[in-house]
Amino acid sequence: MAPSRRPDAATEQLRASLVEDARRIVTRDGPDALTMRALAVEAGCATGLPYKVFSDRRELVAAVLRAEMDRLADASAELQRRAGTGRVATNLGWFAEMLLDSPAVVLVPEVMGDHALSDAMSGDAQHRGIGPALFETAIAAYLASEQRAGRITAGIDTPAFAFMLAGAVHNLVMSGPAWPRPTRAQLHRHITAVAAAITP
Repeated sequence: MAPSRRPDAATEQLRASLVEDARRIVTRDGPDALTMRALAVEAGCATGLPYKVFSDRRELVAAVLRAEMDRLADASAELQRRAGTGRVATNLGWFAEMLLDSPAVVLVPEVMGDHALSDAMSGDAQHRGIGPALFETAIAAYLASEQRAGRITAGIDTPAFAFMLAGAVHNLVMSGPAWPRPTRAQLHRHITAVAAAITP
């Protein structure tokens, strides 16, 4: 008798659960710690189970990155919903942390060093309309909304400030650990200073 096939819904649920486990490993222990065996340990499942969902580690990394694309797109939408609420500096700081805390950040060097993976991820990003320009666009739209609400000084060039903020965060993302990174307190101080310069 042939073994029964796992239902598609169950496979997708397992896949999503394993992706979240993989994300947790990368966030906590770094990208080098992500192995199929480590994933099985994290998930509390048999060693061979991840291989029933992902053919190899490259496919697993791609799945983590695709999930992060969706998560960051959701964060961009959430930033727009926050316009008119809370403090401008707090909202911008939250968005910057979402970008910098993403497992995609520490996986960037691996993606850049793997042409096949890089091409696949670039194609996915273009198809989903997600990429570095998304962050600048999201910040610009947020600042414009805040300006219309009177929470940013009239006449301020919000696209210019969005360009500077997105560029600063992108620089931290791409520079890697060799670049001196601000502490979270320093990051929020810098963003608060920018926000103070453009708010009434």
